[in-house]
Amino acid sequence: MSDVIEPVGDDYPTDENTPPSQKRKPTARGVAIVGVRVVAGTVGLAVAAAAIAAAVFVPIPTVSRAPESITVTPVATAQQLVCPGALLRLGDETGQGATTASAVGSALVEYGASGGTVTSVAVDDDAATEATVGAPRLISSPAGSENDDDVLVAAAQSQLVSGDDFAGLATTDCAGVATETWLVGGSTSVGRTTLVTLVNPSDTVATVSLAVSSENGAVSAPGATGIVVQPHGQRVLSLAGFAPDVASPVVHVVSRGGQIVANLQQSTVRGLEAGGVDIVGAAAAPSTTQIIPGVRVAGSAELATRIGETGFDDLATVVRVFVPGDEATSAEVSVIADDGTPTGDSFSVDLEPGIVDDLPVDGLVDGGYTVRVEADVPVVAGVRVSTVAASAIDPAADPVGGASDLAWLSSSLELGDSDLVTTSAGPNPRLHFYNPGSDAVDVTVTRDDGFDVTLTVEALSSVSLVANGSTTYELSGAEGLFGAVSFAGDGGAAGYSIQPPAVSAGPIEILP
Repeated sequence: MSDVIEPVGDDYPTDENTPPSQKRKPTARGVAIVGVRVVAGTVGLAVAAAAIAAAVFVPIPTVSRAPESITVTPVATAQQLVCPGALLRLGDETGQGATTASAVGSALVEYGASGGTVTSVAVDDDAATEATVGAPRLISSPAGSENDDDVLVAAAQSQLVSGDDFAGLATTDCAGVATETWLVGGSTSVGRTTLVTLVNPSDTVATVSLAVSSENGAVSAPGATGIVVQPHGQRVLSLAGFAPDVASPVVHVVSRGGQIVANLQQSTVRGLEAGGVDIVGAAAAPSTTQIIPGVRVAGSAELATRIGETGFDDLATVVRVFVPGDEATSAEVSVIADDGTPTGDSFSVDLEPGIVDDLPVDGLVDGGYTVRVEADVPVVAGVRVSTVAASAIDPAADPVGGASDLAWLSSSLELGDSDLVTTSAGPNPRLHFYNPGSDAVDVTVTRDDGFDVTLTVEALSSVSLVANGSTTYELSGAEGLFGAVSFAGDGGAAGYSIQPPAVSAGPIEILP
């Protein structure tokens, strides 16, 4: 088999040996054929262009249908309020177990509703009282049908203790659950003990984080995150474990999973003398305007004699303000007397972000007041008042509580047109209302036995009304007002804000 050799050299035709091409003249028939082809091509291009233009400019028929939707009305659920339960102390009466909280007696819980039946049960797993009578209580109203009017429920608790180193009057409203709570009050300075109580009434585990701020800024608090509160359970924590030696704390509580109710409890002892106890409820969320009604001053003459003593400086009335953001601001603090007369105690102050300020309010005589804080950026606020028993000056007098007492009053929320409030047991209760609007508001206060009275609250004014303890009142026409309950006796001071009713969930439209 021979190898195949590719042609080279002369085997390829060259220009020299390629015969020249011969040109032919086009015939008439050829010209006609070419012309027809050109015309046909031109017509084809024109038709294609026209088709494209038609596709662009002629609307294409569409078929559309509105999406189907359904309206779902949430199933009515029971309304539930949580009362924090008995006052707590670290250790027992013998001084043992100094790191363990134990209950001191039990609180008296009062409640009422605008209709239906209300039940009161203790939480299943209580950290401090082992589900005894001192445990937190859940106040519930039964769920109604979707056609029923909303049932209003209100509850409050009070407790009076009178020990050598643990004494005072403490009252608070029973609150609804929340995922976020601001607590403005307390102290962990020497002789001051503040506890954080967390109650989870839900069926879901709650994981809680605490962010503590102070007069020196944010507090680095190891262990303040990932706090687990079991369903239907309670956790009690010492604030000093997160923020020791802090005079002016503000605690921001955030819960994931189950919703909770959070409170602070402060107790004070000066040397061997009990200096009061109180429960701090939730303050209004950060806002450029904070209103604290029901600031009740009693025993101002006796108070003035003791404020100058060593260790008694925190008997003074103060407005605690905190800027949670990162922007400095100026604030205007106004004090409005319940009789409508100005007190002359309004003042301006500069506030630094992240710093808690205790602003003194001096010279208030006995009576009721509303404190209003207005700032350029959102703030949170509360007020501390104190009282001194006449027996601290005159041993022959019979005090209600101890030698002195304190009360923390949280900023309140705007009321609705129809509200309910329960006054707990306590000395000389009063209802307070403040009107921040430009028009007078007439609010009708109806006692649970049917007796009613109508109050006119003038614009930018505050009024108060003598009330009965352990009584539920219905408020009609209160929209736009802010309210509180206060108590004052010899050696006893307490109070809490009136909360608007919980907002019911309305119908929801669901789209596919």
